[in-house]
Formats: sequence, C-alpha cells, structure tokens
Amino acid sequence: MRGAIVASLVFLAAPSASAQEGRPKRPDEIPPRHGVAFRGKAYPQATPKEALQSALDAIEKGEFNYLAAHLLDPAFVDARVGDRAKQAEPTVEANLSALRDFQQKNLDRIVAEARVPVEPAKFRQRVAADAQVAGFKQFVRDVQEKLTDDPEVLKDLRRFRSQGTFSELAGGDAARVGLADLKDRSLFFRKVADRWYLENKQNEEPAKPPEEKKP
Repeated sequence: MRGAIVASLVFLAAPSASAQEGRPKRPDEIPPRHGVAFRGKAYPQATPKEALQSALDAIEKGEFNYLAAHLLDPAFVDARVGDRAKQAEPTVEANLSALRDFQQKNLDRIVAEARVPVEPAKFRQRVAADAQVAGFKQFVRDVQEKLTDDPEVLKDLRRFRSQGTFSELAGGDAARVGLADLKDRSLFFRKVADRWYLENKQNEEPAKPPEEKKP
C-alpha cells in the first residue's frame, strides 16, 4: 500500500527572491510566497474540491513551484523548506564569501546594488535569504521527482477528485475526501484564512486521551 498521497509527493549574485517578496499593491492582494506570485483566478481554492483540482492542474502544467508555494499546506511546506535551507547554508555561505571577496577586489566593476554585504549582520541575512531560496528550489525538485518517479500518485489524485466523497470535519476548517473502496487512506485539507490547502497526511489523527487530574 502506498503511503500518504501528499506525503509521497515530498519524499518535495542579485539579492534572493525571498528577500524581495514584495508588498501587496492592495490591502486584499495575496503576497507572493517563496518568490512565487499568487494566481487565484488560475488556481482557485475556495473549497477543498477546488484546491484538489488546482493541485492537479498545477501538476499537469508542470508548475510545481506554484503547487509548493500556494496549494500545499503552508506550515508543512515552510518546515520542509527550512530543513533544506539549513542544509544549504554552508554551501551558500562559502559561495557568497568567495563572491564578496572578489567584488571587494573589483569595486570599480560592481554596481553597489549587486554587491554582497560586507557588514557581518547584513551578510548573515543575505546568507539566510539565499539559503531559503535554495531550500525552496530543492523542495520543488523533490516534489517533481516524486511525481515523475511514481505516476500512480497522480493517478490516485485524479481518482480522489472524480470519485471521492468530500466531507467537512469538525470546526469547519478541515475537510476529508475518501473513496468507498479505500478504507485505510484519504485526502485531507485545511483552511487558512479563506483558502484551502492539501495536507500532508492520509489518516485522521487519533483523539488524545483526556489528561488525568492530579490529586
């Protein structure tokens, strides 16, 4: 039996894009995530079914960066990107250090805006920002490679969309889609603000037993 549908997806010189996410032009505009602009009209997610359809559309169009940035559970994605960013930091720091040293020897050839910061605190900020970019790119590659290596994942997602039964869970900010012939796994969604995201789990988490009161 294959593992969680979404879980299986994952096992996914200028200043970096994450340092320049930008501010929304309007108060109601959704800001970019990981340098990827929000495209709500192309990929709606006002309901769990829309979110699943949008995820499939993004996969089929090869827009794995959008899938990761805006359609998978943000908390899950950010945690995985953070892990990969930590792994990338030593390489990013070494590369930026070499570039900074080169630039300092050739200041007349490098415009100020393109220079790697020399001041330690700003240099560390640059390293962290570039490592986040590298971490997100690695996460996207992981997602894409999993889908390429295991086409059954995409087949299952299509089946959940076309044959699944969608039901809202307690609280109204979570939902599940199940298949009649699959009792051991489902797709789950969570709502953040007014948008639904695909979660990284296949079963409902068991309820925690009540804590015993101490005498």
